[in-house]
Amino acid sequence: MLLLACCKEEMLNDNVFWRTPLNQKSLIYDIGLGYPVYKNTVVFHSTPEPWGVHQSILHGLDTETGKEKWRLTNKDFYPKKDLRFNSFEYFYQFENIVIACDFVNNPIDERYIYGIDIEEGKVIWVKELPSGYTEMGKLVKGMDKYAYVDAMNRNTSKFSILKINIETGEYLQIMDLTNKDLPTTITKRGTVISSCTFSDIYKNNNGNELVACSINSWDPIKTDRWFMALYVYNLSTQQKVYSIPVSCSDSLQDSFFGRVYFHDGKIIVGKGAEFLCYNAFEDQGVLWQHNTGHYGNDNAMQVFGYDNLALGFTVDRLFAFDINTGNELYRVSANGSSTAAIIDGILYDEDRNDFLMRDPKTGKELKRVSTGKNEQGFAGSRPNGADGKIFVHTYTDAYCIKAWGK
Repeated sequence: MLLLACCKEEMLNDNVFWRTPLNQKSLIYDIGLGYPVYKNTVVFHSTPEPWGVHQSILHGLDTETGKEKWRLTNKDFYPKKDLRFNSFEYFYQFENIVIACDFVNNPIDERYIYGIDIEEGKVIWVKELPSGYTEMGKLVKGMDKYAYVDAMNRNTSKFSILKINIETGEYLQIMDLTNKDLPTTITKRGTVISSCTFSDIYKNNNGNELVACSINSWDPIKTDRWFMALYVYNLSTQQKVYSIPVSCSDSLQDSFFGRVYFHDGKIIVGKGAEFLCYNAFEDQGVLWQHNTGHYGNDNAMQVFGYDNLALGFTVDRLFAFDINTGNELYRVSANGSSTAAIIDGILYDEDRNDFLMRDPKTGKELKRVSTGKNEQGFAGSRPNGADGKIFVHTYTDAYCIKAWGK
């Protein structure tokens, strides 16, 4: 039976276009696919149980009414059996095609990547990922008709980037990085190599596609000790551009792995309790660096850029810097951590179960939207938006909220 949008007047307010129940039997546990939008379709998910075989469901909802147009369940992803959506950034969208990947971190996990046509509401293809890797699918990035997936073998410290045709699922290239590609300061301090994040794919003046990776190593004896190298790789020529260790001024802060973001020719890094900036095309060392405070709530949880700003969340604050000079512009109390997105110039995120709108240039809070009395609060998932509508979910319902100024 198709779900119907909730339209009772007492359940909506001036901030909400529609609310559609997704999961009334239990809570939505997984974070979600990320609300891909194409034309008048937006995709939500529900996952009733956090244990055993996951029975995640994808719901294609009409952006105007919230009514369900289609749904996909486990059986649509055969031969895959265990469908889950438990990561912030593991899909890539190009027009109507969305590419998602299993998150693999142990040998018994399923290992598939799949393409979905969200306009038609159908699975285009399901491909098993190559064997021989112990971890993969932490992130999926892409450009045009190609997606890139990370994969690694923790036993051999091999890290790979897989290039995939999004229309067919065909593996076009497997690009391998090994310890010899990394700074010796990283490989000596930590004995286990792991990946953390990719930047988006970006281009240099020659039109070559590049990606910046956060490559991390950790000590298997002192497992809270993380060390990072920023690795910039030319995907078009399959060559390293440069690799440089990322060191915090206080060695204690090395116990928290790094995040990377490309913006305006720069790479913004959040590592431990510091924000740093590097050139995206050549090794110019650290362009600027800021310590956020003391170890604890000061760890960098998310970094991103907007309009010559470098922004970063810690657990409880939002920082903004001039991306060119590194001058700190503001720091404000915030709870976005790793759930924020900038859509049409406004920063949106979940904040203590409310949905918050903020001016990224000043840090000023513009509006706070709360769910109704005795309802579940908004979940910690990164919102998406189009045409004056912002999409986010609670632990039971899909919401379409008016964008700021609409």
